[in-house]
This record gives sequence, structure tokens and C-alpha cells, in this order.
Amino acid sequence: MELAAVNQCSGNSRGYFQPRVAGGEWSNGAMGNAKWMGVRLKDLLDRAGVKRGAQRVRFAGLDDPVVSDAPKFMKSLDIDHARDGEVMLAYQMNGSQLPLLNGFPLRLVVPGWYSTYWVKMLSHIEVLDGPDENYWTKTAYTIPDTPGANMKPGQTGVKMVPINRMVPRAFVTNLADHVRVKAGAGTTLRGIAMGGSTGVRAVDVSTDGGKTWRSASLGTDAGRYSFRTWQTTLALPPGETAVMVRCTNLDGLAQPMVPNWNPSGFMRNVIETTTLSAA
Repeated sequence: MELAAVNQCSGNSRGYFQPRVAGGEWSNGAMGNAKWMGVRLKDLLDRAGVKRGAQRVRFAGLDDPVVSDAPKFMKSLDIDHARDGEVMLAYQMNGSQLPLLNGFPLRLVVPGWYSTYWVKMLSHIEVLDGPDENYWTKTAYTIPDTPGANMKPGQTGVKMVPINRMVPRAFVTNLADHVRVKAGAGTTLRGIAMGGSTGVRAVDVSTDGGKTWRSASLGTDAGRYSFRTWQTTLALPPGETAVMVRCTNLDGLAQPMVPNWNPSGFMRNVIETTTLSAA
């Protein structure tokens, strides 16, 4: 099978969290989009013969911890998710053999979910008849069980669950923040959007702080897990204009106006703003 899917770090854009949180201080670039080819995990499990009572499927790769007493990296999926026909073992990326840095010889591809589940250099698949108690599933990569994975700094007693589905995002990619453009002329804005765990329904642009929105044109649909390009043209007045871009996915979930916060710096997807200077 072959499909296009975004691979995005759970902590992508962590560098913008306020108050600041520990971890790699990513900007917005810890993600990519590729066309993956491989075999369906469901077919492999069917060939192996999964026994009654199976609850989870756990994955490990050839890499080992760099610290001797650290837990080996493993991740798991619920048995029904593992057998949904979309999770795959990929051996090609963009029509070529999977590169070493992208997980050669095999990597798990979990479309619509954050890349912590996309185990690289896949070497072991284990079917469990109970919950997965390993550190990287039970303790690490968890988020508040709240809308938008949001909580208040210092808040305690919040139920935590493993991070899972990605959320929608959109970006301007052809113009940098505070770039100069010609006032009154047609300024073309282009960018990318992703629906997260499903496809892109719409991309909208606002120049008045989110009071009103105008629809952008969408580019080719390469599948519901892929980036989708968008484009619009604006005639900007002299001075600075804050241009906001918002994605809404096929489930009706739209990017929020207010950023979320959690102690791991996960799942940021606030509406992005690019300030343009027209003269």
C-alpha cells in the first residue's frame, strides 16, 4: 500500500510555549510530509495469527539507549488501531528505499498520529494480552485529558493520557514575518495546511484579528493525512497588518485563537499570525 502522511513531532513548536517548558525548543519545523510505501500491519498480524485476548501491539527498533540504565524505546497501539488497515510497515519513502535517517530498513507509519508512534528501524513486534506498562507508553509522552490538551501552569490533579491524534494546523510559507509588500497591490499568500487526524475542509484568512474570515483556495488533495497547499490574494493598506490563517478539518475541528499549555509542550496548534508591512 502507499499513502501520503505528515510525520510531526509531539513537541513541534514547543519553543513558543509560555511559560517556557523543558525540552527541545522547536520552532514550527519539526515535521515533514512524504509518500510512504509498505505493507499493512493488519496483513502481517493476520499472517502471524493473533490469538484471542490480544489487547495491544508493541513495537521496538534496532536503536538502544545511550545511557545504560535508561528504558529501551517502545511504543504500542490498541489492537483495533493496529489492525485498522492504515497503519503500515514502510520500506519506501517518496518512491525510493527508506533512508537510514528516516528509519531504514522498516519504520512504522501511523497516519494521523504524532511521530512518537512511528518507530524507526523496526525490529520487534509483540502482541500483548494486557495494558502496556513500559515507560514510553505509560509515563512519557502523555497529555492532559482535556480539550486541546490544555491545563494551567502549576495545576495539579489533572488526568494524563498517552498523546494520540494530531490536530489541524496552517502556515504561511511564502512570506516571512515583517516582510515588506506593496500597499494596495495584490499580495499573494501561499502556505500549507494539515487536518491532523483527518483531511482539510477549509483554510481561512483574517486581517482584522479574527472578526471576519475569507476562504483561501485549496490545492491538490493528496489524501486526508497529507499536507494540502492553499493560496489567496490580499490588497493590504499602508502600515502593518497581522494576517491570521486558520485550518478546519473534516471533523469540523478548527485551530483555536488561544494557545494551549501543558508541561511537556505538546500539541501546539494555535492560529498562526504573520505580520506584513505594506508601503
